[in-house]
Amino acid sequence: MTPITWIGIDIAKADFVAAQRTPEGFDTQAFPMTSQGFEAFRDWLPEAEDLRVVFEATGPYWLRLAAWLDEIGGSLPYACINPRQLRDFAKASPERSKTDPIDAALLAHFAETFPPELEEPKSLSTQRLRALWRHHLELQNLLDRTRDRQEKASADPRLPAEVAEGLETLLACLRSELANVEQQARKIVHQDANLRQAHRLLLSIPGVGPKTALTLIAEYGPRLHQAPPKQLTRSAGLEPILFESGPSVRTRPHISKQGNWRLRRALYMAALVGVRFNPVLKTFYQRKLQQGLAKKSALVAAMRKLLHLVYGVLKHQQPFDPEYGSPT
Repeated sequence: MTPITWIGIDIAKADFVAAQRTPEGFDTQAFPMTSQGFEAFRDWLPEAEDLRVVFEATGPYWLRLAAWLDEIGGSLPYACINPRQLRDFAKASPERSKTDPIDAALLAHFAETFPPELEEPKSLSTQRLRALWRHHLELQNLLDRTRDRQEKASADPRLPAEVAEGLETLLACLRSELANVEQQARKIVHQDANLRQAHRLLLSIPGVGPKTALTLIAEYGPRLHQAPPKQLTRSAGLEPILFESGPSVRTRPHISKQGNWRLRRALYMAALVGVRFNPVLKTFYQRKLQQGLAKKSALVAAMRKLLHLVYGVLKHQQPFDPEYGSPT
């Protein structure tokens, strides 16, 4: 088996520090977060048959590195891990200092110890759709908060009328921008054959609406069926977690919530609709309730089942067929 060489990268706003293992420990080097810096980083890399990169998804700065790695066509596979995983790993390390080179080396050591799942290289269209649709979700969150603020303001007779007018103007701007972003997202999907096909197939599943379908293909990509279903479940933070120790310490299973919250939210809303109108999910959900699961736990199980249905229609490139989606 070919040995895997992991390169840990600690990312900041203007630069990043890379670490590679050597016989003496770790060799680290800083590079500017520019096209020239990325090329210098590639020249610095060691010669290895299976070379991989690992970094944290902290702040927005990692997106630029990920975009470059996607642009070079998967020639340098990479993993993007949850910062919580590295923090927990660091607690077991004897190293108490915290610097960028130490963090980069810690990332490489983490990947050597617990090899993370690799990201699927994304096309330019998928990258653009993901960035645009994440912007849409942020706008939607802002709209929801502004609505709440407007409702509270309307109940306060002391608030000047100008404040209420300003909130209404802000809401109108947000609604207009949301509609504009949705139109741009639909345009990207329409112009890309893979995205268009994936979107069409996802819409064939009862419970999956246009926005849920856009979220799924923006976050997973149109080829999400190339990953095992268990990996998809983990990436959405829906895998069940058990905690047992001896005969007395035993907790109820719960989901990890360490995955992509955008996926989890989209699957939750789709499952709420699906357990009512999707014959497969409805039967599955009712069976879980009959088995004694609480409604919340049964709904989470339905979210995982829905993810398997999504995997199925994309793997077989066929619209949803309830005859082939029998509950398990």
